[in-house]
Amino acid sequence: MQALWPLQDAKNRFSELVEQALHDGPQVVTRHGKATVVVLSG
Repeated sequence: MQALWPLQDAKNRFSELVEQALHDGPQVVTRHGKATVVVLSG
């Protein structure tokens, strides 16, 4: 299951977001409750 990150949380905890993407797969950033972007490892 993909993790959902509200935009403000993603901004404040970006390093953690990147680590989660590396270890747990794609992370979804939401804006106003809607999926906006996906962060994934390369």
